[in-house]
Amino acid sequence: MSEASDRNREIVRAVEEAWDRQDLGSLDQHFAPDFDNSASAVPGLPAGLEGAKMAHAGSMRSFPDRKIHIEELLAEGDKVMVRARVTGTNQGGFPPMDVPPNGAPIDIAFVGIYTLRDGKIVSHWGLNDVAALMQQLGAGAPPA
Repeated sequence: MSEASDRNREIVRAVEEAWDRQDLGSLDQHFAPDFDNSASAVPGLPAGLEGAKMAHAGSMRSFPDRKIHIEELLAEGDKVMVRARVTGTNQGGFPPMDVPPNGAPIDIAFVGIYTLRDGKIVSHWGLNDVAALMQQLGAGAPPA
């Protein structure tokens, strides 16, 4: 692996760990001013780091014990892929699915692909297992 790939992987690790620690102030240093997450931004929130921080704050209200478990971090060139799980407990309700607080534990998978330029994150695409989240929260009918 190249030195640049190693450096990029460590930047993404630092970002994922900052989200996990609720250290949102440390994130700004890792993102380019033109950071684009529009492909996976939460509808109704602004794109970019500001919107991502707002989405994170909403997640923390719902799951105050939220924890990220990194399972894989792969880097090649300017791309870094993270495969991880998010665990927590529905203590604050989950308004996007009209779920009240119910103490339900969650354990969902997510994948994120970051693109970096000059040591800064310029884009992010992510995918969460929303079907598992709905089922674990009791928001949808179980599969037949």
